[in-house]
Amino acid sequence: MKDHKKNLWLVALLAFVMTAGSALAQVKDHRDIKYPKLPEFKVPSPETYKLKNGMTVFLIEDHELPLIRVTARVRSGSNYEPAEKTGLGDIFGQAHREGGTSSMTGDEIDDFLEARAAFIETGMGGDVGTASMNCLTDDFSEVFSLFKDVLLDPVFDEAKIELAKRQVKTGIARRNDNVGSIVGREFNRLMYGADSALGRNTEYATVAAVTRDDLIAWHKKYYHPNNVYLGVSGDFDSAKMKETIEKTFGEWPEGPAFDEAEVAYRKPSPGVHFIEKTDVTQANIRLGHLGIETGNPDYFAVQVMNEVLGGSFASRLFSNVRSEKGLAYNVFGGIGSSFTRPGVFRVGLSTKSSTMGEAVDALKEEVDGIINNPPNDDEMQRATESILNSFVFNYTSVGQILGQQMTYAYYGMPADFLEKYRSNIEKVTGADVARVAKKYIHPDQMALLVVGKAEDFDRPVASFGEVNEIDISIPPPPDTAPKLTRTPQSLEAGAKLFARTAGVIAGSGAKIKSIKSDATLVVKMGGQSMSLGQSVVTELPDKLTTTMRTPMGEQKIVINGDRGMVFAGGQQQPLPDSAVADRLSDLNRQLLFLVNGLGDEGLEAVAAGSEDVDGAPCEIVAVTFGGSESRLWVAADGTVAKQVYQGKHPMRGTPGTIEVRFSDYREQDGRMIPYKQTMLFEGEELGSMEVDTIAINPELEAGTFEIPTGG
Repeated sequence: MKDHKKNLWLVALLAFVMTAGSALAQVKDHRDIKYPKLPEFKVPSPETYKLKNGMTVFLIEDHELPLIRVTARVRSGSNYEPAEKTGLGDIFGQAHREGGTSSMTGDEIDDFLEARAAFIETGMGGDVGTASMNCLTDDFSEVFSLFKDVLLDPVFDEAKIELAKRQVKTGIARRNDNVGSIVGREFNRLMYGADSALGRNTEYATVAAVTRDDLIAWHKKYYHPNNVYLGVSGDFDSAKMKETIEKTFGEWPEGPAFDEAEVAYRKPSPGVHFIEKTDVTQANIRLGHLGIETGNPDYFAVQVMNEVLGGSFASRLFSNVRSEKGLAYNVFGGIGSSFTRPGVFRVGLSTKSSTMGEAVDALKEEVDGIINNPPNDDEMQRATESILNSFVFNYTSVGQILGQQMTYAYYGMPADFLEKYRSNIEKVTGADVARVAKKYIHPDQMALLVVGKAEDFDRPVASFGEVNEIDISIPPPPDTAPKLTRTPQSLEAGAKLFARTAGVIAGSGAKIKSIKSDATLVVKMGGQSMSLGQSVVTELPDKLTTTMRTPMGEQKIVINGDRGMVFAGGQQQPLPDSAVADRLSDLNRQLLFLVNGLGDEGLEAVAAGSEDVDGAPCEIVAVTFGGSESRLWVAADGTVAKQVYQGKHPMRGTPGTIEVRFSDYREQDGRMIPYKQTMLFEGEELGSMEVDTIAINPELEAGTFEIPTGG
């Protein structure tokens, strides 16, 4: 039967190709080719029903492969998390599955699924919680049973919560690394409001505020069968699947109805906004205001207008801004829509810094043009055909079709929304496009956002209006260190304690101006250890060269004053200003340089109690030097057993508590130098360093800290 169907498709395809080929042979211009009208296409519809407890079920059989996929959508979403716990949804989505169930830990679930080439995943979007599974037909019964346990009975293991938090914090640390991410995020905040759930940033403090009890309470509040849409597609018999679903979820008691409270947002105000980013050579630009909802009767006319404006290489933005004026490689624009609230109308591009002003003018010109110059017949034909020709990609799999139907049901859209999409697009006229452009695009209400290096722009951002400069600096995590009590007594005791340890470590020799060392590092990553070679040359107050020898080759970082450069693989690139500042700040915490600051007017030492280190009693002194604070645990012999400070993970860039353990002290030129250091981040050991050679105040080669001009 399957072979027969394939043969029919081949015959139809051959007939189409022959017809097209015949038409092609008879015309000289490709625009004169006439194609037959596309045949009507019937979208497969899932069988839909409800359990007595309110769970909505969707079923589509597909016997092409021996696989079954299950998807659950839960009325929930990170848009409903408290502002002071922003990030709760992301943490919940990861810890829900990885945290295990009362019958199986997360790691045991990993092993169980791996042995069956199956997966179970959970997540949390803005408006929806998700859970999904995929497995071979023969394994469905036991994997589906586990899927039920994950959905109904998660335990949210503390260790997995901490892992999820760590990953969220890594995202915070890196959120300003990519300029595209910055402009997208901040434009979204301008559109909906920084205080709205649609625009809030997850911060270290809000992540720290999330507890296991919060996740348990979230699950208890939202995860009930009457809030769940369950879709099953694949190789099964529908009658038997219904019995399985009833047996698995039928006894799950109905819970309270979902709170339909709207997510608040504000209408954006027109204005000019700027973010300074000095380490980029392009200006990133966005213009826009709020868009429409997907249920808007003008939705289809807007889609055709979007195609004319910026939907393809033949669109106005591409033709005029990219191809004709050469202002951008990629340019885009259109009115966005959302199921539950207005989307965003935006036009944007990235352009050379030296053409920022010209590019803004060009975008504004096209925005005005789509309003004042309606599309001609050729533009309408190209736009409509482009949309219709890509329509087939909405039906690449049965699973995709099922997902679409679940989405429409979840958001209260007509089940035949996509099925009628083509006919609705075909009905759109040029007059419709002209009407919706005037109705939904308002040049006088647009916000302009520019991200880039101001001194390289062809004209000031202020030439477009009064500028609001946006601060994208990342607030530091809450300081969990015990508060210091500064009294005359604690300051005097701290000064004496610091003087004692400085005398032991620094000795009575000359002030340390520079250090040159070679060391072996053992770095721990993902349960594995890797040995690296490292050479460091430092000269106070602001020069540093670090050369790392790795299995992948040599990497070198040079800092000279406020400039930094990374050299690797024959390439070089600037070190971000923030990274330069962090490394120079760390110089003031390096033990040999820190004790070298004894007597400096800018150094403050405060006695901070006592505590054992590995069973040995130590006195604690909090030292601030050059604006950098750390705490030293001073042993009875005056050496430092450990140092603790707030810093950043050396690879992830995440802020947190860094602890350095010092050992293997050796006398050298009247000084006591620790030849071994072990570093921990948030209690996790990152690795160790053993000094091979070290020289104090050596003669340095010329060019040690040289950075090429223009680098």
